[in-house]
Amino acid sequence: MKELSLAETKGLLSYIAEQMIEKESYLCELDGKIGDGDHGIGITRGFQSVLSEMEKEQDNVQTLFTNAGMAMMNSMGGASGIIFSAMFLGAMTEDAAEQLTVVNLKRYLANGLVRIKQKGGAKLGDKTMIDAFEPAVAALNSYAEEDLTIAFERMRLAAKDGVEKTKEYAAAFGRAKFLGERSLGFCDAGATSVYLIFNYGYEYLSHLNGEM
Repeated sequence: MKELSLAETKGLLSYIAEQMIEKESYLCELDGKIGDGDHGIGITRGFQSVLSEMEKEQDNVQTLFTNAGMAMMNSMGGASGIIFSAMFLGAMTEDAAEQLTVVNLKRYLANGLVRIKQKGGAKLGDKTMIDAFEPAVAALNSYAEEDLTIAFERMRLAAKDGVEKTKEYAAAFGRAKFLGERSLGFCDAGATSVYLIFNYGYEYLSHLNGEM
């Protein structure tokens, strides 16, 4: 599948949002092992706002992503709202697009990565969502073809590998940083959320293709 219409892109974000909301307890439990234990609550609040946004008229794919990002920022609040909304707000500076393609998705996510690093200051190895998001963006950028399903598959696999690597890192941000080496052996909840977002995106596209 080389492109998604505006309606199909709405379906993509809606499906991701619905599935992420279902993961609230899991993400809170994961976060509770080394953090505040409220990550799932913030993610649920953010994606509930995305679902509400998907019910509104949207002009094009660029504004769809931008409005989803703003909805997350305004509903989640705090550092998580700024960081996770940036995954979508990378579309903000791009031109209007009638379809979602690998080409404009690359731009959206690459811009989002720059935005996240500017806002949060984290880098690879700091045990944050960057450890899943940056490898996913790199995997997308290295993909030279046009199939969105394969693109999402590459991103989810790269993100999953990044999540596993967070077990090897001592936390550098949030409450977990005070644990030092005691944070070793645990996955980062934010990185896990990134993986799940790409995983559910892949699931939706596979459904559209009749593969699942």
